[in-house]
Amino acid sequence: MRASKIAKNVVIGAVTATILFTGTQVANAQHKVKKGDTLYKISQQYNMTLKDIIDLNPQFEDPNNIRVGARVTVRTADIATDLVDYARSLQDRTTYVFGGQENYNPPLNTDCSGWTQHIYYMFGINLPRTSAEQATMGTPVTFDDMKKGDLMFFSTRDDKEITHVGIYMGDDYWISNLNSEKDVEILSTWGTWTQKHFLWAQRVI
Repeated sequence: MRASKIAKNVVIGAVTATILFTGTQVANAQHKVKKGDTLYKISQQYNMTLKDIIDLNPQFEDPNNIRVGARVTVRTADIATDLVDYARSLQDRTTYVFGGQENYNPPLNTDCSGWTQHIYYMFGINLPRTSAEQATMGTPVTFDDMKKGDLMFFSTRDDKEITHVGIYMGDDYWISNLNSEKDVEILSTWGTWTQKHFLWAQRVI
């Protein structure tokens, strides 16, 4: 499940992408916290249970103490947008840990496929454990036809055996729990590493 070391120019692109996705492109599946908000109040507004909204927002350690201006992932009718927003909320929380290790605990300590498995499960989609197994789910999609929420598959091997999986975010960006050096990153679909190792996508939503 480990991706090879990503070229320097792709890492720079990832930083740029992170900046872009923290600005005006934040989707409507996120609620901007106002004065007096708690996770319970927000959950009621969106017809969610408190447990559900806490599970979707592991970045908040105290559900009664959330910073004004912070963004809370909520459920809407747009599952793909909700799913991508949830994946983005884990960017500073998830640490890459290869499956089977003692501290393996998705979504906070997990590898690439354990991470995607958890994220899709939170939105009612059951994926197998490994990236190779996940690549058999849903409908195959080409690079040019990808839509937000599609799974993207990669290989760093000469025999093209699948070694990595990520999530297409839309607007030519994808997000993934890359490896123990990078953890969760947002990358351009036109980056050098992405273009070299991309195989195909699968639509499971």
